[in-house]
This record gives sequence, C-alpha cells and structure tokens, in this order.
Amino acid sequence: MQTPLPSSNSRRSSRRAFLKTSAAVAGSWAGIQVLTEKTRAEAPKIIGQGDFRYEVVTGWGELDPAKFPVANCHEMVEDAQGRLILFQTNVKNNILIYDKGGKLLESWGTTYPGAHGMDIVNENGEEFLFLTDTKQGKVFKTTMKGDVVMELARPDLPQYADPSAKYAPTNVMPSIDGSFYVGDGYGSSWVMHYSYDGKLQNVFGGPGKGDANLNTPHGGIVDVRDGNNPTLMICSRTDNALKRFTLSGVHLETIPIPGMRVCQLAVRGDYMVAPHLEGLISVIDKDNRVASNPGGSAPVYGDDLKLGAITKDEAASPFVHPHGVWIDEEESVYIAQWNSGNTYPIKLKRVPS
Repeated sequence: MQTPLPSSNSRRSSRRAFLKTSAAVAGSWAGIQVLTEKTRAEAPKIIGQGDFRYEVVTGWGELDPAKFPVANCHEMVEDAQGRLILFQTNVKNNILIYDKGGKLLESWGTTYPGAHGMDIVNENGEEFLFLTDTKQGKVFKTTMKGDVVMELARPDLPQYADPSAKYAPTNVMPSIDGSFYVGDGYGSSWVMHYSYDGKLQNVFGGPGKGDANLNTPHGGIVDVRDGNNPTLMICSRTDNALKRFTLSGVHLETIPIPGMRVCQLAVRGDYMVAPHLEGLISVIDKDNRVASNPGGSAPVYGDDLKLGAITKDEAASPFVHPHGVWIDEEESVYIAQWNSGNTYPIKLKRVPS
C-alpha cells in the first residue's frame, strides 16, 4: 500500500518543531561554552609544586597610585599587631602599612630614596624597624612611627680605609641576643656584626671565590629553625647560592640555587621562602633542599644530589622581579618586587596539601 504524503500544514509544523529544538540545543551549547569560559576566567591561578602550592590573590594591596605611588618595592615585614609593612623607594611614602586584607592603614617616610632592606625587632615589648638606604649608605633604626633612634654610616674598618671601597648596605639581620648583622650587599660584600647599641664586634665575608667569601650578600636571616643551634643564612646573590655561617662568622655550608639571584629569606616553621630576580620564588625545606618553585619549574635533584637548572614558567608566573618576602601565621606569602612596573606586592595563599 502506498504511504500518503504529509500535508503542507504538517510539513510546516514539523519544520517549526525542528527549528525550535535546534535553537534550544544550540542555546544550551552556547550556555555551556559561556559558563566554561567564565569558570576558566574565574578559576584561581595555582603555582608551585608538591606540598607547597599557592593561589595568587588577585588585586591584593593595590592602591590609588596618584595618592600612594610605589616604585621599587624592596621588602616587607609584619609587626606584633599583624600589620604588614612595605618599604619602597618612592619618597612620597616610603612606608606603606596594610592589614591582612590589603587595606591601607598608614603611610609615612619621605627621606629614603634608596629604600632597600627592612627588619623588625621587639625590645622589651616595644618594636623598632631597621631600615637600610643604599643611596645614602646608611642603616637607620626607627620607631614604628619613623623617628630615628640610631644611625650607622660607613664602618671604620681597614676594609674600608681606601676611599674607593664602596659601602652600600642592603640588609640587616637581627640576632637572638639583640645584636645585629649588616650586609654590604651593593658595596664591598662584607658583613659587619654590631652589638645591640651599635658597637662593631666583628667583620667577615668579603669578595672572593672561597667558601667563606660573599659576593653581593644581598639578604639573609638569623636562622632559628634548629632552636639549639641558630646560624646565619646569607644570600650570596652573585654566587647564585645561600651560605650558612655560625653567628661568629665561620662558614658552614653552601647551598647552590643554579641560575637564581636569590634576594632575601623569610622563615616559617621549618621551611624558608626565597625570592629570585629571575621571576620566581623557591621554598626551601628543613634539610635546605628546594621543595617547590612557585612561578617556575619543579625542582629536580640528580643522582649526585645536586639541584638541576630552574626556569621561570612564563605562562604561570605572576612575578617580574621578586625581591622581598614575608610569610604570615596562615602561611600566606607576600612578595615585594623590584623594577616591576611600579606594582604593589603580590599575596600568595597556601593551598592545603
């Protein structure tokens, strides 16, 4: 039996139904595509490897540059109130003080054109800042409001007797007994040890190729991870290495970080974080091995136990030239950057492992 052809009315109805269904399907796919693209755009950027992975907190600490301009953001510390303090070279406000959410609380400082290193000390419940200015060639100790209570200039030492010997201190390393160390990172690469009241006790390091020499001792800390045996951990930047010394200046260990100009250190618990000018940071574990390179390639150790080459991950790294670092009690990391387009600090929130 011959099957009757559908009427023109039924053909038109079928076509309308088909177009309606097709439009609905297309709309669904378009919605899925838009949702996917939006999700990708809003997905947090995660950097780092292993147990030390971090989310980049977008927009943290950004301010109106017309009112609070920054130039080279060199260092950050945290005070007893949990306020984060930035030291930078724009003399409109060398010091910017933030809360943990990135809100500006206070600003001061107009006399530090070479603002560089900053450390904080607590003396009998009162806090003070150590500030280094590479252009003035001085170390300043100030109150938390900026009043200068101590000023140290070029040291009176044989190493600096020749007027051509440059002196440009880059950092202060407070010790556990109230004394402190000054690294002449942009000068002649010596480290001076001072008593709490500014009297010179010792000098060590200096340029050269030996284990005990230092070449651009740019940053460092008194490392108290081993509570029974505190040591000095110094960034010998030109050597692409960390060098560990006793508190009296005797060399103990060299920790190479190939190709990286390591600038500074911050410690939290049993690990440290070190920023490198090459556009990434390293997390260094309790055994002084690199455990993660946020913004860079994963660390690889060879059969000889030597750390292999590290490279910046250009697609993932949020950094240009990391310079200063702080780690808060929640293990968030704050990075201040040198020569990076007048950018404010970057906050990294640690991702639970």
